[in-house]
Amino acid sequence: MWYLMRSCSALVLVAILAVGCAGTGASSPAPTATPTQAAANTPAPTAAPTPRPTATPIPMTDGEGPEYVVGTSYLTVTKSATETVVGDVTQYRGQEMTDSGTTNDPRLAGTTTTTLNADFYGTVASEWGTTRTENAEGAWEGAWSGVSWDGTATSVSGWLVGSGAYAGWTYYFHVYGPWQPYQVEGIIFEGPPPTP
Repeated sequence: MWYLMRSCSALVLVAILAVGCAGTGASSPAPTATPTQAAANTPAPTAAPTPRPTATPIPMTDGEGPEYVVGTSYLTVTKSATETVVGDVTQYRGQEMTDSGTTNDPRLAGTTTTTLNADFYGTVASEWGTTRTENAEGAWEGAWSGVSWDGTATSVSGWLVGSGAYAGWTYYFHVYGPWQPYQVEGIIFEGPPPTP
């Protein structure tokens, strides 16, 4: 139906233009050559599709020994923070979140829970809290701190101490980015976190 209405409208428009041109006394341009049958059947060249860039795969670690870790972090709030205004500072306390991100090291798979506290100074904030990642082999637990700005951008880092099969090991992480999913980089090494 839509095609039929467009075709009829085009014919009416062509007829109006033809009558309009005939009535102006303007001379018509000389006719142009009609394309040959072979040219009429030759499709117009099409541009080759631009290949889409593909992500460089991050190889999984073997889950043993010291490793460089990369991945993503995607947080979901499970308990909202309390909010208190003290002067020019808005204090957020006790927010709880789960993290459904992934990394390239199987020792960091499992359930991750994070608590968040923050002091907001307008559009910038200092943040701190704790994180625990647990799976069948053991757990990683510790404190983190960092900053955020513009409501979504963040840069935080922390030291998580291993237990269970991960006892005696430490996972240092840095989570950063303008929006979720955030980027994760870090290392797993044997030994305790450094003393500040």
